[in-house]
Amino acid sequence: MVDHSQLKSELASGDLIIRKVRETDLPALEWDGEYTKFRRMYASLYRDALLGRVLMWMIETQDCEMVGQAFVVLKSRELSAADGERRAYLFAFRVKPQYRNKGVGTYLMAFIQDDLRQRRYKFVTLNVAKDNTNALRLYRRLGYKVIGSRPGKWSYTDHEGKTHQVNEPAWRMMKRIG
Repeated sequence: MVDHSQLKSELASGDLIIRKVRETDLPALEWDGEYTKFRRMYASLYRDALLGRVLMWMIETQDCEMVGQAFVVLKSRELSAADGERRAYLFAFRVKPQYRNKGVGTYLMAFIQDDLRQRRYKFVTLNVAKDNTNALRLYRRLGYKVIGSRPGKWSYTDHEGKTHQVNEPAWRMMKRIG
């Protein structure tokens, strides 16, 4: 379990709350415009969350300021990432810069792993961009191991309806949680 008291002492803002994303939270996931381009994707993921295929988590202060987020696919077409029974896929794991290196990401990850363990999942997979050394260091510290390389080619349709191709080579990582 997470030692919330230790985290509380590190943050002047007090306790943090982790909860499922609500429809009214979708604009906050855009992070003051930084991720507006993913508006359509967030709406689609929210619909999948209502159907039980995706978990959308956010972490906020008691003053309702969103400080982080993470999404989990329970079953994917790519069964090696998420098979709906033993393996789930974590993505869009983000903590706002002013809250980094204060235990927020560790706290959020522990919460997600506990939740998946209760759902009887045994493994968590994720991809991390090869050039994101800070995230790679965090995941390794939390016990994730590199199990392969991914080309990181994917696309999305932005809020204006334009399709974008992304080329973000990544490491596939995995952790046994159960």
